[in-house]
Amino acid sequence: MQIEGYQLEKTDSNCPYLEDRLFSSKNFIINLIDEEGLESLLGSGYRHFGEYFFKPQCNDCNECRPIRVPVKDFLFSRSEKRVINKNNKFIIKFIEKPVPNLSYFNLYKEHKRRFKEQEVESYENWVSSFFSNFKSNHLMEIRDGEILVGVTHLDVTSKIVSAVYCYWNENYSSYSPGKFSILKGIQYAVEIGAEYYYLGYYIKDNKHMSYKANYKPYQLLKDGVWQ
Repeated sequence: MQIEGYQLEKTDSNCPYLEDRLFSSKNFIINLIDEEGLESLLGSGYRHFGEYFFKPQCNDCNECRPIRVPVKDFLFSRSEKRVINKNNKFIIKFIEKPVPNLSYFNLYKEHKRRFKEQEVESYENWVSSFFSNFKSNHLMEIRDGEILVGVTHLDVTSKIVSAVYCYWNENYSSYSPGKFSILKGIQYAVEIGAEYYYLGYYIKDNKHMSYKANYKPYQLLKDGVWQ
């Protein structure tokens, strides 16, 4: 296992997920990491944007629960199959070593503006967050002809697929692009023989994070053990 980097100071800020709470995290900058190292960090509850890795360590709050789907046990429900069938006309590409471009960034900016409390960062920060030099760095692209419908940034190893961040064209909301992206990601994980599809953090009392429990069966990390 290879992990090279350095630890940052623990940070405290207003919680981006729950009102009237402080968010504290353990933070690292990782410059070099192999598949085993990434699997170990994700398996112990870390998430990352580019080289910045973090794990919540909040006082008196454990609402951020890492969640993953054991893909070999996943059975698509009727409604999930309908979503997949409805989106059959789209072109799906899984891209290794993706390259940033303005069409991706413009879609990202449109997506972020729907969450009015969040500022859209610069192009340079977006690139550093989603286009690392790690071998695991992948991207799923969804297109309707020439129209970019959705982008999902992924980590992919031989054992895991992890959704880093997803954004989509609001004009296609009726196609449930967010849900479709997850379902295609799970299908992809099955196809490459991976064991788990990571969904980030499940937060029961946050409507933007609680939906992740809809993908069953799932496992949550509690006290260092996946249950």
